[in-house]
Amino acid sequence: MSFFTTEKRFFASALVALAAFVALAASGCRCADDAPRADAPTNEEADPEGAEAPEAPEGPEASEAPKPETPEPAGALEVVTAEALKAKLEASGRKGTLVNAWASFCGPCKREIPMLEGLAKKLRPRGVDVVLVSVDEPADHAKAEAFLKEHGIALTSYLAARPLGPFKQGMNPRWPGMLPASFLFDREGTLRYYWGGEAFENEVLPVLEALADGKPIQGEATPIVAPENAQ
Repeated sequence: MSFFTTEKRFFASALVALAAFVALAASGCRCADDAPRADAPTNEEADPEGAEAPEAPEGPEASEAPKPETPEPAGALEVVTAEALKAKLEASGRKGTLVNAWASFCGPCKREIPMLEGLAKKLRPRGVDVVLVSVDEPADHAKAEAFLKEHGIALTSYLAARPLGPFKQGMNPRWPGMLPASFLFDREGTLRYYWGGEAFENEVLPVLEALADGKPIQGEATPIVAPENAQ
């Protein structure tokens, strides 16, 4: 074999190898270095924004945020001084008003109130009304309200202002504080009759009817009360 023949074969083999290398590169096959590592982060880990977001709630719950609880309203009984109460009576235009002082802890008071409401229904058309004033402590006003609500008492009701000394003096200087106590005021706010202690219908009704009829009324009915029972 001549030198030129051997050289031809060498160049032919080189061309074949070069063609094979070009074809292999064009096929896109990756080598071991191109393969992903086992500890490499996934697309979701590498890019949190690409991860699927949790579903948002739908319906009314999505638009309504939890609301704080509404506190219970304060007591409905208006606090009054004796002067403010008498001013209200004068402004009412009634011929007269019977004011009853009571408390939720007073048994005779609770017996008396339903009777007084019955009198109010009879005498209201004649210009005489009945008003209640609780002397319960402000912290116990709910007990007074509960009693009125439980027994369906619709009479206008107030809570006596503290301290009670000025209230008692303003209602009647002769009232030592026993309960119940009732005070009949005329249209000018002048005290016309006073009951110190529990009063009964046959004692109260004739006096209220006399006032409604325009008769002169002035007096009081005060039972003997032991000092320990006075408020």
